[in-house]
Amino acid sequence: MKGAIDTGRLRPNQGRTNQKLYFAKLQLDRMRQLLAERTAFAWESEALSCREAAILHLHGAYLAFLQELVRFYKLQGPLMDSEAVRAAMTAKGQVSPEITVLQRLEQESGAWLAQLLRAHRDCLIAPDAAAPAMVEGDAEEGGARGISFVSVSADAPLSAGDAESLQSWHRELTAIIREFRREMAEW
Repeated sequence: MKGAIDTGRLRPNQGRTNQKLYFAKLQLDRMRQLLAERTAFAWESEALSCREAAILHLHGAYLAFLQELVRFYKLQGPLMDSEAVRAAMTAKGQVSPEITVLQRLEQESGAWLAQLLRAHRDCLIAPDAAAPAMVEGDAEEGGARGISFVSVSADAPLSAGDAESLQSWHRELTAIIREFRREMAEW
């Protein structure tokens, strides 16, 4: 695995971002494999797990990149969203073209970053679920011994389109981070 990612030894501000992008890629690769094979026991549950893990890692990469900007602009951090970074920069009389672009992408409902942030939020909020299904024998005992199962319709069905969306978000995030890093290196 040597050389797979720069964990920050050469560029300490970039290590965590690179790591999170790599972790997301690993989850996406596994999800695609599961979708293609559909043979493993509980393949769909594992693929759903990979989807959620990829979303969480992509969001983590976005937050890590925001911290790169915090360090680059010498702000006091950690600042955990683009608005906090913008406000800190405004207080210092600074303007960041990167934050302007990221905030535009956050606010356009169809933009990849807005979609990623919605998906991340959806991972954190329990969806409305159908009434819990009672395991046989629970009704007479008040359900104290059994497990109630919750049907979560938001997780199904899993499709190749899900993988394509996630892959697209990964590509877009990676590309914009690389572009911004090139511009910051020129300063």
